[in-house]
Amino acid sequence: MVQKVFEYSNNRDFETGLNHYSETSNSYFITDGIIHSLANLKKTYRNIGPAVEELQNTIESWNVKVLSPDVVTFTLPVKLRLKLKGISEFTGQLVWTATLQKQEDRWMIVQSHESWLNCAEVTAALNPTNDN
Repeated sequence: MVQKVFEYSNNRDFETGLNHYSETSNSYFITDGIIHSLANLKKTYRNIGPAVEELQNTIESWNVKVLSPDVVTFTLPVKLRLKLKGISEFTGQLVWTATLQKQEDRWMIVQSHESWLNCAEVTAALNPTNDN
């Protein structure tokens, strides 16, 4: 299921990928240092989605820990290539962590967190300044 979420992202089908995220009120998703509810996360992807021209997430290794028959954690180093409209292509690395829980016989992401390995470099690349 985690592989599918990354495939949906690579195909810029963020909404379908987010269908694997839990809607329960005690689920939290962290991007860019901000804690999101699923509704907020969907809104964020709806806003940025049209600006994404190309996206390729490559999971470099699978680090999985089974905590119980109904709970599994993932820590995945990911190489990401991203091209936004009007901005040069960026390649960087991040770490994506998640906790999956079986809910009503379906595996759901109940917690996720992504951290860029060099946040300052990412910020500079995705927010270019005009030096006129």
